[in-house]
Amino acid sequence: MAHLLLISHEPEAAPAVVGQVLRERGHDVTLHVVLADPQQPDTDYPDPADFDAVMAFGSFANAYDEAARPWVEPEIALIRKLVDDDVPYLGVCFGGQLLAETLGGHVERAPEHDQEIGLVTFDEDDRSPIPGGPWFTWHEDRMVLPDDVEVLAHNGKAPQLFRHGRAAGTQFHPEANVDLVQSWIRIGPDHVPAHATGGQLLQDLEIHEPVLRANCERLVDWFLSEVAGLES
Repeated sequence: MAHLLLISHEPEAAPAVVGQVLRERGHDVTLHVVLADPQQPDTDYPDPADFDAVMAFGSFANAYDEAARPWVEPEIALIRKLVDDDVPYLGVCFGGQLLAETLGGHVERAPEHDQEIGLVTFDEDDRSPIPGGPWFTWHEDRMVLPDDVEVLAHNGKAPQLFRHGRAAGTQFHPEANVDLVQSWIRIGPDHVPAHATGGQLLQDLEIHEPVLRANCERLVDWFLSEVAGLES
């Protein structure tokens, strides 16, 4: 049994399916919510030395937004310590963007035609340890990675999966399910693109739920076994 620290930035940006898979695998998880009180961000993280791995999830914030930097920068410092101390780390969407910045890359606003909300796929090749999709995604920004970071999956719009040592990041949301995305649509309906509706996004999730769940399990097992060196 592994002990994992899960970082949610808002209560609605929950670990969802990833957390379910970890618990079903018999692992012990501790949840830390940064913005449970948005007026008082909690950046007093548990000691990473007490955990076998750390995972961080999405956020409604933009990593480069000056208003978010007071709590973003302490988290980047935490990720830097994890990388320096060789503690396994998985960053999901926003968590992956913070890893990209930690490794010397940056996050920028994506061109409108490259902003992705809904189901995505990417080409599978020998580098990719996970299926090419479908995966659910919700992002208006994109990561620009330094040359020494290994990109394992790309769909032509953004890096989708990358790795550097015992740290990995995704641009997509393996944790997404209908309940989670319903809360996102309720909070941010203005982010749903003109070519789709909230109802269509939820219907796609419901239709593809079995394969999305199986893909999430593949990602979690790959991270735990191949990246973190733990029993999945």
